[in-house]
Amino acid sequence: MFTKKCALFLGLLLALAGLAMAQGVEMRVFTVGTRTIHWFGNTSGQTVTGLHIAFAGPVAIVGKVEVFGGLQNVTGTDTGEEFLFQGKLAPGGFVELRWEPMETQPVLVMWLIGEKPVGMPYFATVPALVKVIAGGLVSLRDADSQAFATLLTEFFTVNTTLAVSLGQLGLSPEILSGMLMVAPAEGVENLLITLVSSFGLDTVEKFMDALDWSLILQALGL
Repeated sequence: MFTKKCALFLGLLLALAGLAMAQGVEMRVFTVGTRTIHWFGNTSGQTVTGLHIAFAGPVAIVGKVEVFGGLQNVTGTDTGEEFLFQGKLAPGGFVELRWEPMETQPVLVMWLIGEKPVGMPYFATVPALVKVIAGGLVSLRDADSQAFATLLTEFFTVNTTLAVSLGQLGLSPEILSGMLMVAPAEGVENLLITLVSSFGLDTVEKFMDALDWSLILQALGL
């Protein structure tokens, strides 16, 4: 048993050593006997204090191991679709998670420092991606409304074709900016979901390729 555990641990270290620097979350899936194990590596380059993970459907967390740190489930339950783990995990550390049903896949995995995302999260769906962006935009707006307005102006300047697309929906950059300046967090998320659906951006790849998101992602620390 000890030999098997050592081999597994050494295999893990070798796997992590060979990971490309994704600057965020690195995911690996392994099958050990009849068990499926997921590893979530911290490649953000920073010590993180939280892990936010959401699934495509309800799951039950049945196992958790950390290397180079410790994170506790503070969600209040081991069953659900979203979980928050808090503590500390060093750069290069990882969390091993097992859940049932194992066929249910994560749609969002995100490292946190405090309440702020750090590094590039893993997104499997557009709604998961939009949720993170919407929450980040609201935080930026509430922290400095003038800087937020400037960010929106620069974003529309870089993405010149967006004005035409908005015009087809009876909107303009000025109208959209005004809505984003006053809408609550849930309203911003619903607004963005409606827009991306109207534009047919039904995959993460289409969403990311449609516009230059670099200004927004940089402002959000992603």
